[in-house]
Amino acid sequence: MKNQRDPFIIQSQAGAAKDSSLINFSYNNQQGDTFFSHESSSLWLGRAVSSFKVYVIFFAILFLFFILFTRVGYLQLIKGENYYGIAEGNRLKTEYLPADRGIIFDRWHSPLVENVAAFSVYFHTNKFFGSKEDVNQLTEIMSNLSLDKKSPLLISVEQLLESKKQTPTLVKENLSYEMALDLMIVSKKFNCLEVVIDPYRNYLGSDVNAHLLGYTSRISYKDKEEYLNKGYQLFERIGRTGLEEYYESELRGEPGWQSIEVDSFGQQRNVLNEQASIPGKNLVLSIDNGLQEEIFKILQKTLSSKAVAIVALDPNSGKIRALVSWPSFDHNAFGQTLVQQDYEVIISNPLKPLFNRTISGEYPSGSTIKLIVGAAALDEGLISRYSQIYSSGGVWYDKWFFPDWKAGGHGYADINKAIAESVNTFFYYLALEDFDGHKGLGLDKMLKYFSDVGLNQTLGIDIYGEQTGFLPSIEWKKEVKDEVWFPGDTLHLVIGQGDILVTPLQVASYTSIVANRGTLYQPQLVEEIIDPITSDVQIIEPKILKRRIFKKANLDIIADGMRSGVLMGSARNLAGNILEIAGKTGTAQVSGNQEPHAWFTSFAPFKNPELVLTILIENGETSDNAVHLARDIWQWYLENRK
Repeated sequence: MKNQRDPFIIQSQAGAAKDSSLINFSYNNQQGDTFFSHESSSLWLGRAVSSFKVYVIFFAILFLFFILFTRVGYLQLIKGENYYGIAEGNRLKTEYLPADRGIIFDRWHSPLVENVAAFSVYFHTNKFFGSKEDVNQLTEIMSNLSLDKKSPLLISVEQLLESKKQTPTLVKENLSYEMALDLMIVSKKFNCLEVVIDPYRNYLGSDVNAHLLGYTSRISYKDKEEYLNKGYQLFERIGRTGLEEYYESELRGEPGWQSIEVDSFGQQRNVLNEQASIPGKNLVLSIDNGLQEEIFKILQKTLSSKAVAIVALDPNSGKIRALVSWPSFDHNAFGQTLVQQDYEVIISNPLKPLFNRTISGEYPSGSTIKLIVGAAALDEGLISRYSQIYSSGGVWYDKWFFPDWKAGGHGYADINKAIAESVNTFFYYLALEDFDGHKGLGLDKMLKYFSDVGLNQTLGIDIYGEQTGFLPSIEWKKEVKDEVWFPGDTLHLVIGQGDILVTPLQVASYTSIVANRGTLYQPQLVEEIIDPITSDVQIIEPKILKRRIFKKANLDIIADGMRSGVLMGSARNLAGNILEIAGKTGTAQVSGNQEPHAWFTSFAPFKNPELVLTILIENGETSDNAVHLARDIWQWYLENRK
């Protein structure tokens, strides 16, 4: 047909040579007209592809698809739950809620500490993915936090990022409410900044109770593993010293938590689940904070340049009414971020403010030990109330002179006068088993009685740091000093000199044995532990360590001697107090050119004792200074006792 197009005829002409690779294409219709002709010299087809190679390529592609689908199946079916958990972890976030730490009260239920609601801001290095411009903005934000030398952030944002820390860095604590709100808004853009509720302890009454209460601080890098293994969270504060440390498990409480849903920027979208925190238990102490504060005021006014330890306790229970170590320190500062410079000022103070002298200080007992020596000699039948020894100023033994403190001596003295005037000669004759015809205790019996009243051991007070003191012995001197024990060592020991060491708490405790006529109690700081949720009260009962250490009648004689010491002896300055105080002075010599330590231990009222007061003044020169301090404290007690 005229209008019907002829089918194409494709002809291929190749060169004669078998290896020719040029192919001519021509497209002709049936009339022989050339419709399109092309000769290509640039199209390289090569030799014909064999069917084997096609199969290889096909199966290779098939194998790759097999591997791909196998991997997808593994990830979906085998590891799907695991990766789902990871995805959920990115979507879900657990935030821990701090628990209120238990409150500490004095015996009258007056709070000694409070929990202060506060905010802190942290920087998370691993959450920052911003630009240089973002770094500049963050730097400006940091500068607006009014950072100074007291801030822990003394490095730049760039340095923080370079450190690549995996744990958050504290930028600033104790933020004002307004500043915390502003930063919460900023953290919507920069989720590397986190504002958290961060309550802290505020100790009432300045540093009056610093050694007693201690302080709390953040978990450090050094002890991180220890507390994480105990179930703590890194944001928690822990008790470091004092009652805060000793009763950490009771005071801590249990943090709560929130499970929240977050978006891809880490911002909270929804709270899915939560558990409220459980507050810590409250402590009611045996401490009379009024007495504690008054002692502190008196020390500030009269002995600010000396180191002093004062223990007041109830002789009928062992309950501590005051525990003051002077000088003290600001435990509120230690509870926050303490600047290194301020810390160095404290530790360089020669009076060692951080040292709790009441339980950790170890000193020669001086003449306070004569209370125990006298009671032991009476119990052993070596003397009676009426036995007398003449004091002419001291004694000679083996070409050595052992003096009385009073030149010319005290004349004839019985046990009452020996206690009241602290007559050394009387006790020298009680030291050796046989001394110029007088039968004495001897070293072994003396050490046995000293041990019975709690020396050379801890008494078990509920606070860390208590020391044992020290009792020398023949074996110790040979082993440590490579020297033999001389009778002169025993003569020194019987008046509280030489190598004997005691703590102020131990002296207060053996004074209470005289006051209550024979019972040694474990010293006690906490009377009650209260659950703030259930209101359950756990009462800490007094614990007796030893009963009937001496015969009551013999302790009556020692107590009479202490009363005579106030009426007409070495503590006459207290005679006017209507409480009828009984007391014993002591002066303990110190090696070198230092002034001796001054002791005074006492109890009152005489007929019905309710308080023991023991005072040590380091290098206090004379026991009169300790007596003067006791006079002011006893006067306050007389006017304020309940």
